[in-house]
Amino acid sequence: MVKIQLNAWEFDLPETWQECDLRQIAKLSPITSWKKEDITQAVEEYTICTLLKCGWKIWNELTLQIEQWNALKKIARFAFETFIVERPFEYFDHEGERYYVFSESFGDSDAVDFAWANLQYVSFANPDNPNLDAVNQLIATLCRPQRRDIETFKLSKEWDGDTRELYNAQRVRDRAKKFETLDLGLKIALLQYFENQNRKFLEAYAQMFGEDSQEPRYDNGMGWVTMLMKIAEKGTFGNFDDVCRQNVHLVWAKCLDDTLDAKEENERLERERWKNEQN
Repeated sequence: MVKIQLNAWEFDLPETWQECDLRQIAKLSPITSWKKEDITQAVEEYTICTLLKCGWKIWNELTLQIEQWNALKKIARFAFETFIVERPFEYFDHEGERYYVFSESFGDSDAVDFAWANLQYVSFANPDNPNLDAVNQLIATLCRPQRRDIETFKLSKEWDGDTRELYNAQRVRDRAKKFETLDLGLKIALLQYFENQNRKFLEAYAQMFGEDSQEPRYDNGMGWVTMLMKIAEKGTFGNFDDVCRQNVHLVWAKCLDDTLDAKEENERLERERWKNEQN
């Protein structure tokens, strides 16, 4: 945040998305997807005015030197050139209810949260038939109200740092309908945040997918859920519901370990086969 003196007024000007408040993010996040040639001076003025929180009346009264204008544009450049990659806000309010946003790296998310969010993302990102409603489902999956027993939960041995109520498929569907009227700018901000965190998460566990590029068995994203079913069959964490409630990193670390074990075993068998062929 940098302090700006313009005429008789002093302003705080954000230098990153992290320094913007929820209102600024909601207003400006749609611009991040605009082409450079579509960014007119009017758009630049709207962006800078929003970041300064000065209002159009004061903005129109300002007398800016060319150097001042260029300096403002340089500071505000992040709003045109960068996506929202870190948690943009801790929570947001909609229709009288407060929803808490998942933490970075899905640190507070259960396996079921991650699986269903990715299933919805696959539906949304389908290049042939994108399902725009799936964004509401994705947000409803990962952004949930605070659990009602939060104070008791924090004192229990089950406390895992997640203040959100547990995932419930029917509640997600109900809230997704409410999110049809959620501000588009907030949806864009949350979607960009999810995409970045999801990419980083999958890169961290890239060895699970191997080096081949074969098509997934389920093109609708259901593979994310069937993976949890297969883990439940092994009984490491318990039944399917038990697996769903485990932290996503714990489950994926186990999957990665199993994948590496299987790879080592296949390599061992291949070496033995080769030796036998030589004899």
